[in-house]
Amino acid sequence: MKKLISAAASLAMAASMVSSAVPFVTGAADSSKSFELRTFLDVNGKEVSSTVSKDAITAGDVVVPVGVFLKEDTADCDSLTAQFTVNSKDGDASNTYVSFKKHEAGSDYFKTEQEFKLASSSGKTKTLVGFAGVIENDEEDGDYFTPSVKGQCFAEASSKSAGTNNAYGSFAMTAPSNGKGYKWSGSKSDDYPVFVVDVVFAKGTPAGTYTIDFCDYVPEPDYPDNYSCMVESPAGKMTTKNGKLSLKNLEIKIEGESSGTTASTTAAASTTTTQPTTTAGSTTPSDSEVDEKFVVTPEDVTVAAGETVNVKVYATNGNNRKAGQFVAEVKNENLPIKGATATMKSPKCNAVATKPSYEEINGTWYCNTLDSGEPQEINTDEPVCRYSITIPADAKAGDYEWKLDRFHVVESGVDAIEFDAVLKTGKITVTTGGGSTTASEPESTTTTQDTTTASDTTTTVTDTTTTVADGSTTAQTGDTLYGDTNCDGKVNIADVVVLNKYLNDAKSYDMKAQGKINADCCDAKGGEGLDKNDSEAIIKSIVHLVDISKGCTAADLK
Repeated sequence: MKKLISAAASLAMAASMVSSAVPFVTGAADSSKSFELRTFLDVNGKEVSSTVSKDAITAGDVVVPVGVFLKEDTADCDSLTAQFTVNSKDGDASNTYVSFKKHEAGSDYFKTEQEFKLASSSGKTKTLVGFAGVIENDEEDGDYFTPSVKGQCFAEASSKSAGTNNAYGSFAMTAPSNGKGYKWSGSKSDDYPVFVVDVVFAKGTPAGTYTIDFCDYVPEPDYPDNYSCMVESPAGKMTTKNGKLSLKNLEIKIEGESSGTTASTTAAASTTTTQPTTTAGSTTPSDSEVDEKFVVTPEDVTVAAGETVNVKVYATNGNNRKAGQFVAEVKNENLPIKGATATMKSPKCNAVATKPSYEEINGTWYCNTLDSGEPQEINTDEPVCRYSITIPADAKAGDYEWKLDRFHVVESGVDAIEFDAVLKTGKITVTTGGGSTTASEPESTTTTQDTTTASDTTTTVTDTTTTVADGSTTAQTGDTLYGDTNCDGKVNIADVVVLNKYLNDAKSYDMKAQGKINADCCDAKGGEGLDKNDSEAIIKSIVHLVDISKGCTAADLK
């Protein structure tokens, strides 16, 4: 089975683009574009000053949210990438005093709901509104922003490749591949940011002028036309080198003894706090058999025939495993009620802190749960997914047991393994309808209750390579094991993380020669052709959609 995984494409995205995307629009394109760094709203929805008073920095940490804004006349970007850091000639911009914290479009940001009226949608939401996308109105989960241009964002302590030991931020994003392109959230491209970082100045940060500066350089000498700050569009690559991309930095002033500014002029900055971090739920698996398992169970619901019911799907999480990707599937033909249909109720997944969205391809839903390339903790108090099930009007009344056809988890913890979830049944009670009004005549296809052993509910996949107990593949000593980037004898999500970081910042990662050969699994060139296709091939092999045991080609990924 070979299906396109759009979520896997997101997982496999490196933070620097090394190939041009296929244009998705035609016609005249912008002659130039620009990235600008500006102060942004704080978590209370208030404007933040770029000047921090002496009183504020003496009293405690000060947070200045900074947004990266894209200015363009035409919405025709195929990809965006930029990197930036913090510097100061007369202060101290080192990690001792200055750090970054990222906020991605669509993630929780504001403390209370803020009202937004966008070009084609509106609502009250706590989520960060980005430059391209819409606000989804959800009665159960509240309004939230869904970006249409997606990728990965990073906030780190430094970047050897970018030549900075100070705080460092970056993002890499691509436009939709559906041929429809994207539309700005507002009336202009820069009404809302592409990406936001909190610039956190620690209590006692020395007075001075601090600048948030773009890092504009060539990450890989073999690709001299690929800059760290770059836009790709139908017009081609836009960089500062060819004059088609301009960059505007931001200056932030920390006042000291000579300042005449009072604390009240920067009250918003002094009271701004960083976002709380969502931690995993406290639910403890009650069965001994789930100690090493991830168990997925739909809640019990009641619905009248001819109506639609929303079903939350929860997980018990043995050993507090983390998630790099969720894969969910419900087949209509396997529902116990003839004629019933199911679809994902809300693509948003609240079970991880960044609240990413599922994406649907051919009936299967994929959710990238990585955060800056790393798997996230799973909050078992929140649903891992939600389905809407529509019951036909002629359905017979009764109790119907059902379960998901598939829920697959890619995980990178201590063991860096991937596995299928144990699937248990929930109950749909149909109360009225065109058939019998009693509960004694459910459809003959009603499913029976699962046993509690993993062997009855877990799908086992047999690969041509040798498998070990945790489900990953292994090879004999000295053999090339395609996908094994970190040379630990296994192919799993950890290899994707290592390869993505190498593609993002090759000079900072001394990858083993054998690791390069192993990673070069798509259109292999003996380790000399590493690119995002290799990363995508590995993640697709992990979810059993591509066989890379003997290598593969780019055509196999389509």
